[in-house]
Amino acid sequence: MTERKGQFDENETPEDVASLYSWANLHGAKYRDFSASRAQTREKARQRLEQAMEEERLRAQQQSAPQRPPENASAREAPQSVPPTAPPSEPSHLDDLAAISRGFAAPPQYRSTVPRTPSFTMREESNLPPRNPWPGPEPNETAGRPAWLMPDRQEPAGQAGAIPTAPEDTLQGSRERLAARWYALRGILEGTAPSAQAAPAPTARAPVMAVFSLAGGVGKTSLVATMGRALSARGERVLLVDTADYGLLPFFFGACDQRPGLLRTFTPPASSGDAPIQMITLDPESLGSEASAPEALTAEITKHARGVGRVIIDLATASGATTRRIMRLSPQILVPLLPDMNSVVSVSSIDAFFDHNGGGTGKPALPHYVLNQFDATLPLHLDVREVLREQLGDRLLSFVLRRTPAVSEALAEGMTVVDYAPNSPVAEDFASLAGWVKSLSAPASAGFRGVRWSER
Repeated sequence: MTERKGQFDENETPEDVASLYSWANLHGAKYRDFSASRAQTREKARQRLEQAMEEERLRAQQQSAPQRPPENASAREAPQSVPPTAPPSEPSHLDDLAAISRGFAAPPQYRSTVPRTPSFTMREESNLPPRNPWPGPEPNETAGRPAWLMPDRQEPAGQAGAIPTAPEDTLQGSRERLAARWYALRGILEGTAPSAQAAPAPTARAPVMAVFSLAGGVGKTSLVATMGRALSARGERVLLVDTADYGLLPFFFGACDQRPGLLRTFTPPASSGDAPIQMITLDPESLGSEASAPEALTAEITKHARGVGRVIIDLATASGATTRRIMRLSPQILVPLLPDMNSVVSVSSIDAFFDHNGGGTGKPALPHYVLNQFDATLPLHLDVREVLREQLGDRLLSFVLRRTPAVSEALAEGMTVVDYAPNSPVAEDFASLAGWVKSLSAPASAGFRGVRWSER
């Protein structure tokens, strides 16, 4: 055993464990020393290669500098489209240097002297089309892509070198093109400008909200006026329509008379950014009967609704004939209820009426309900709300309009409660009501794209 250890060769794998560990440590140290030395050598080689590439680039610039033409006006206006390159006869070492930098290959002097094909070709002045480095899309991917993302079309083989011919440029052809296009050029050619165009109508009909009640005294008119005022505060131009005889709707906006049949505009103070409110009082009996064709009441409302964002109609109390005529406009129906026994009993009758008299689409239009003059401190009001929730479900609005004497005081002052007591809880309730109306249907908007201004 001792003799075997004395004749141990460090390049052979030993058999005992102690010698095996010492052999592994010896070769591991050799490998680490070799790795560190190799890393330093590669770093020095990389630095030398970068320096040689920089010198080669500067030498190429110096060789191409004398070949530039003298600068003049034409040369400055039309820069060279082809970058300067090395002459074909001189061997270029840029390719070799780049390859050595990427893969740390052997320097050129240690390579084989067998001639090889150059890795790049000189650029020639030819009519060859440029290659597109990006592959074209699949046929099924080009259907929904915009035109600027589509690849260039390949011309057929027979038309590859064909020169496109310009359209025939004649005086008659120019006149025909101008007559078919270009408003301003056509006016100059003809000497007179075409007639001015009228302003476009709204792109969609204004949505209609009709407020209905089966009995008086539930606050229907005050709800219409205050809801219109809250929507005006949100920037909507609203048309309020009163179908009741001698209604109080104009008095909520400072009016002192009624003026039936006259379209009126109530403008907010100049310091306010709210939209104006338009209002008209119509007498359904003076506008023909329910069976007349065309229906005069709905035609009158549609005529005055041009240019507004929403229409709110105050329906006459318990007037089935007027309600049936308004239903031709396919409105949304809102019914205010008082938290009492009368409201609980009348809900089924109101639903049955609107189920039988559907909207303009022929489908039943079940109304939404809101509790008005609600007092949360009264047990009866709380119990009535629970019963109505069981009956109506989501058609009973989740918020209420709280009871307050400020509503009556505001009417005596000739204004809505939003202006009379803007910080009151009931004003917040009407703000919630206006938000619900806007979420139910967006107001109509006018589109003015492509419309020219005109001199009036």
